[in-house]
Amino acid sequence: MMDRDMVGRQLDELPSGDSMDIDKDTLGMLFPPGETTAVIDPRTRSAATKFARDHNCRFLFDDRSSKFTFLKLPGRWYELIENVCTDLGRETPGTKNFRINIDHQISEAEARASQSEAIPIGETPEQRKQEFQEGLRKILHVAQDRDSSKKKVWTEALHLLDNPRDRASSHKPSKR
Repeated sequence: MMDRDMVGRQLDELPSGDSMDIDKDTLGMLFPPGETTAVIDPRTRSAATKFARDHNCRFLFDDRSSKFTFLKLPGRWYELIENVCTDLGRETPGTKNFRINIDHQISEAEARASQSEAIPIGETPEQRKQEFQEGLRKILHVAQDRDSSKKKVWTEALHLLDNPRDRASSHKPSKR
């Protein structure tokens, strides 16, 4: 039987970009009293999301398959990737500036990565940007497979990362 401490240790030991799936019964034991059937209880989702953050992970739930996944985020870029994924998750496919908004959010995160502290000393802004992009790509690939409710968003973000010529970073995002 798994408890939170055991799962927490397993999450802490996960390599960046790896994930750990749990079933609905385990989720229910870790975060009672939520209903963990096809519709996840908001208190359970909130507790699992907070638990994931405490262990540098993102909690993913696929409504179609009822899969529960903890995804390990890259340590150095954890907060930046978590923030950009949260922002991207708010986008709605089919809206007027869908692609432009996604590109703008990615570009802003890339700029923050480029401007961050050099580790190791001598690291260039371009190297930091590339390292961030690699981490974001890993996370988006897993999210694309495990979070069907936002699959179109994750797919578009990956497309833009992988096809720089399709990016329109000079455009301003639409006002919401």
